[in-house]
Amino acid sequence: MGPIRYSTAFSTGRRIRYGTRPSEGRVAKARTASRLSSLGAERHLIVCEGEKTEPLYFQGMRDALKPEFRNRIHIVVKGTGLHTVDLLDYALRESRLSGGYDHVWLAYDRDDFDLREFDSVVDKCAQSSDETTAFHPLWSNPCVEVWMLLHFGYTTAEMTSAEAISRVDVTFQRELNHPYSKTGVGLFKELQSRMHLAESNVERLTRWHEEQGINLPSRMNPCTTLPAITTMLTDYIGGSESNA
Repeated sequence: MGPIRYSTAFSTGRRIRYGTRPSEGRVAKARTASRLSSLGAERHLIVCEGEKTEPLYFQGMRDALKPEFRNRIHIVVKGTGLHTVDLLDYALRESRLSGGYDHVWLAYDRDDFDLREFDSVVDKCAQSSDETTAFHPLWSNPCVEVWMLLHFGYTTAEMTSAEAISRVDVTFQRELNHPYSKTGVGLFKELQSRMHLAESNVERLTRWHEEQGINLPSRMNPCTTLPAITTMLTDYIGGSESNA
């Protein structure tokens, strides 16, 4: 695999970079707003490797949609317990059985899974996209807790999943006055006001990896592409001064 790839969201004519430049995501978001005003509803399927943390986070995002958009942006969240290529196969089946989605998002972690499979999902998502549905990989290396950590500050320090979870727990206790829980139902709402900081930190971190000549997702530790979805949808989400 060469440099970080783009996925073409054919239904809206936009390109979303898997290196998650937030500025590019905001352009895509503006085009989504234009499409919503002219064509009506947009359907999103989010399939998660995890069965707890990621589904709860994205359910919180869905529940935070502003009332005026709840009938226009439909978000379905599924926790599967499946990994990398199996997760993509599941997403393809779900999309077909449901009659299709405009966007299908795959949320998965590096953890200890096969490097080649982890990297291959990026290309497979691009190959699976067509004129009606765009598939997007939302990978995190080593785990989704990196995304949470970047809401509070910037780091380039390589870490294991256990180390990332520990650092998030320490940060939550210091900044939010409670320990981190992987089953916390209010996680999205609690972090929402810091989302733009996290997006900026991911953009900076992605650029840092590129400057080191690192382009493979499996080698980009720490990093994540979760801003691909937050920058697209944040204008439709209420309840935070940062997203007003």
